[in-house]
Amino acid sequence: MMKGQATHRITVELLEAAARGDRVAGGTLADFIHGWVHSVLHAGPDVDDAAQEAFMAVIVALRTHQYDASVEDKHAWVVKIAVRKAIDVRRRRERERERQVFEGPGADDATAPASTDPISRIEQRQRAERVNDVVKALHETDRALLLLRYHEDLSYEDIAQALSIPLGTVKSRLSRLIEKLKLELGSKL
Repeated sequence: MMKGQATHRITVELLEAAARGDRVAGGTLADFIHGWVHSVLHAGPDVDDAAQEAFMAVIVALRTHQYDASVEDKHAWVVKIAVRKAIDVRRRRERERERQVFEGPGADDATAPASTDPISRIEQRQRAERVNDVVKALHETDRALLLLRYHEDLSYEDIAQALSIPLGTVKSRLSRLIEKLKLELGSKL
């Protein structure tokens, strides 16, 4: 079973257990959501706030039966909520900062290196850091696209639905992002 499929299955199991009131499953689901939000926002107080808002939105929607299984799969639904909350919280904070200007004052790479050679491990870590730096510099919606496609293994259709954008837009943005990453990282990789 591929990593993406395993993550999808685990997410569904956690959702179902959390909906039944299983606190351990709810905590694990909250950790998953926090990881997705962190992948979009990277750091700062926005991550915790957005993760909490996303978790609460998922739980409320489950308990009030707002999820429609005929529309989308549960994993895509949870990731969509996490990504949208991350973007919403970031935008809200940016608006607050802009208001203050006018009104006055008032990550870790979890994968282990494949090589045991110290030089290779250092080079792998440096490459990962360069990629991470370039990805961090992207706009949050671009990071969300990359996260959904390459980390969460969502289809173009699921991404379009999760971000409420046309399928063609998903494809063209991802294509441009990949070209941009190749251009910025080409000789560095």
